[in-house]
Amino acid sequence: MATTRRVRLRALVVTLMILLGCGPVAVASAADEVAFVIQDSRITESSGLARDNADGLYWTANRSGSQGTVYGLTDGGFVKGLVGFRAKPQDVEAVAVNRNRLYVGDIGDATSERKSVTVYYFDNPQANNATVSYRAYDFTYPDGAHDAGTLLVDPNGRLFIVTKGAKAGIYAAPTSPSRSAMNRLERVASAPAFVTDGVFLPDGNRIALRTYVSLEVLDASSYKTVARAATPQQQQGESVAVTLDGRSLLVGSAGKRSPVLRMAVPTTIGEAPSASSTPPPTTQATRTPTPSVSDPAAENDPSDEED
Repeated sequence: MATTRRVRLRALVVTLMILLGCGPVAVASAADEVAFVIQDSRITESSGLARDNADGLYWTANRSGSQGTVYGLTDGGFVKGLVGFRAKPQDVEAVAVNRNRLYVGDIGDATSERKSVTVYYFDNPQANNATVSYRAYDFTYPDGAHDAGTLLVDPNGRLFIVTKGAKAGIYAAPTSPSRSAMNRLERVASAPAFVTDGVFLPDGNRIALRTYVSLEVLDASSYKTVARAATPQQQQGESVAVTLDGRSLLVGSAGKRSPVLRMAVPTTIGEAPSASSTPPPTTQATRTPTPSVSDPAAENDPSDEED
């Protein structure tokens, strides 16, 4: 019964989104299930999404060049709490979780001029609105600077960065990176063009990578594409995460009050549009209304008073 009510509520949200069309957020088609809408107006440009089974939530972060903050979201899209850290990331593009460790990838570099990129990490993170200490790894590429939007962590805890350009690559970190010295990445494979996020699937043998228009499933040993599907249409597809139940994927987009959509893990190589360096045009633009349901965590959003 609870599941049925959630599905009906999500359908109502989509209907309202269509009827009230007055904003910049793309609407899902009727075939795309809205898992939740990110409700907190402090999250204006969600640039990554990762599930945390231990706490039953999802982590996300804004692209930023200011104080570091990571938000913990309930499966209803409300902020349960946040983790603050005293650093000033240049361009956060990804978050990842492995066991009890949360990673924040300050790996964006649109102008390809950074001498190094940084991955921050926190053990046993708690979404309790606290500012915590952090540890970090610094990385350089073997072939010059790159823009990247994807941070992967394999089941053994090894880090990978996937670059975002037309000639994208998968770069592996050392198995035991140093926190006191610069770490050199190793290019291990080519990647699909214009990847914006990715995640190891629960079996540990496959990697899901998303572009603006497609979801590519790669074999984790050969890095060859073994399945593909078009992603639901979104204004600017940014993130992908495994659902808390491990049965499907969530795909998110940038923008305020952005919907996060659920899609099945592709199992065959299907058709998808050609990758592009810019988000595909949307067919309908609407503003996502705030659902009339209440959640105690929503009270943590002081910026709502400014809307």
